[in-house]
Amino acid sequence: MKNASARPSLGTVLTLAVALGAPAARGNPCIQDARGEFRDCKARCVEDFQIAKDACLNRDHQCVEVCRAKREDCREATGIDQAFAACDATLASAKQDCRNRFPEGSADRDRCIDQAQIVAFQCRDDAREQFGPALKGCRRQFRACARACGPPEQPDPVAVAQCRDTAKQNFRTCNANCLEDFQVAVDACLNRDHACVERCRADRDGCRQPILDQLNSDIAACNARRDSDIQNCKNIFPEGSPEQEQCIDNAQVQAFECRDQARENARPGLESCRQAFRSCVQQCPPAS
Repeated sequence: MKNASARPSLGTVLTLAVALGAPAARGNPCIQDARGEFRDCKARCVEDFQIAKDACLNRDHQCVEVCRAKREDCREATGIDQAFAACDATLASAKQDCRNRFPEGSADRDRCIDQAQIVAFQCRDDAREQFGPALKGCRRQFRACARACGPPEQPDPVAVAQCRDTAKQNFRTCNANCLEDFQVAVDACLNRDHACVERCRADRDGCRQPILDQLNSDIAACNARRDSDIQNCKNIFPEGSPEQEQCIDNAQVQAFECRDQARENARPGLESCRQAFRSCVQQCPPAS
């Protein structure tokens, strides 16, 4: 991977796109879709960085873990992830329908897929606008919760500093990967044979789908276990008692760690799909 500091910004990439004689980014469905994926990727980088940075704060670890678990449950309750998943599922179904209805390489298939990409871009944008305020509320609640956590008995300033440095480096790497993927996507939109790139995307979708299906299944199992454990807490301990509250906190933390492990398990496979897509696009011939 190239040095992130040497990479052009998003605006620079789009300016180059217009300079190369391509349609303006706002009117190009392929680039609109790439921009939507780029924004989603950057948002994930920010979220991961916030989580990592919070973990470095000089606060009681178990207490902050409870706050994180509550924040993730809060995010789940907003519906934003379900909305994104619905947008992606609709796009995948629409693109497959285009492939089934029109022959490969035809203008009709290209127009059909372009229309599906526009709808998906607007769908994700609407989801951000609809659920964004609630998501910010979850973050505010988390910050208030974390601030209320006391410091550990023996804080380690050196460890805290190292933790923050690692979080910053991971954040920079994540952003660089997002931009690199966006550049590949824009290059595919402008300088690569469209039918070839669509085959690469279809292969990527096929590569990712079983991994995402397993991830969703694992997360659902974590949540189901959490709900069952919380119900047990309510059955065992009196309503509003400190014992019940601690029991529920423990269940939420265990579910948070379970979901986090599920994502870690999925990460290598998704990265492999990403690399395969990049290699595939790079081998596509120039657009005619």
